[in-house]
Amino acid sequence: MRFILLFLAFTVWSCNSPKAVNEVSQTINQDNEQFKVLDSRFLKKEDIIAPFKDDLSSFRESEELKSLILEKSIPEIQQAVYDGKLSYQQLTLFYVNRIAKYDRENRKSLNAVIALNPQAMEDAYAYDLRIDEFRRGEGKFNPYSLMGMPILLKDNINAAGMKTTAGAAVLKDLEPQNARIVQRLIEADAIILGKANLSEWAYFFCGDCPSGYSAIGGQTLNPYGRKDIDTGGSSSGSGVAVAANFAVAAVGSETAGSILSPASQNSVVGLKPSVGTLSGIGIVPISTYLDTAGPMSKNVVDNVILMRGMLNDQRMFSDLFIANLGTSTVQGRVFGVFPGYKKSALCCCGRRSGAIRSYYS
Repeated sequence: MRFILLFLAFTVWSCNSPKAVNEVSQTINQDNEQFKVLDSRFLKKEDIIAPFKDDLSSFRESEELKSLILEKSIPEIQQAVYDGKLSYQQLTLFYVNRIAKYDRENRKSLNAVIALNPQAMEDAYAYDLRIDEFRRGEGKFNPYSLMGMPILLKDNINAAGMKTTAGAAVLKDLEPQNARIVQRLIEADAIILGKANLSEWAYFFCGDCPSGYSAIGGQTLNPYGRKDIDTGGSSSGSGVAVAANFAVAAVGSETAGSILSPASQNSVVGLKPSVGTLSGIGIVPISTYLDTAGPMSKNVVDNVILMRGMLNDQRMFSDLFIANLGTSTVQGRVFGVFPGYKKSALCCCGRRSGAIRSYYS
């Protein structure tokens, strides 16, 4: 009898051992206090990608597609589309496929994306029809436009057809209308691909929480070192998604460091515009004096193109100005600091570009 009881006890213990649980459960409990909880208890991958299930079933990621999209700038992608090497539908599905493949519930998961826009493929189809018109001479092709470019939004920015949660469970059923900058992106013909994870409430209510953690989205992880390198925050998902090639570019928001920090941590380009340059209507607020949305991208050219789209003012940045950014250099420019603001002055006043030692070295 004792032998039977011991056998049953051992069997129960074996069924609950770490080897027996599935991969998702393994990521929930971690030894590292910062990663005690990784996965969202509100989201499932199949729910996020459900609107694209049929399209994904027939999609094949090829090396040719990768060569046309991965790490490419907006002008390069636009030219590939115009040349017939790529379609906006393929571009959109390429990113959705990467999100489905890498973002959640696997050993490479980054938890960068909270939601996908079910309207995205329909928009991509419409822009494919328009690019056909351009090829026939009906309209002018512009490689510096946002037309057909899939963009992710930090999930404190309202977008019709998707919930805006700011990462908080209490807002999980909030379905607002478009924020002003989102409406301008749509008017600039961008595709709103979905929502990016963030530090919950943009880090406002929990200063001790890990960067990139939210109840809705789980723990965002840095693609350059999932549990070794901090994501920065609070626009963590936006920075990670751009670095991981989950979208052409993303929109973040900043009160004090929330764009610049994740941009630095994920090796992407982030810009905090002067407060008031972009409309804050439809963005979950912290401070009207400090808050602003801003572009996050793989390179400076894309950053300016996205910024122009949110302004929806072609006069602010001309196509010629953007084109020249691709060949601009800081070689020969003089950089310095104001010694009165830092004791060491970083020891680099008057040094020229290329001779400045890294502040972080």
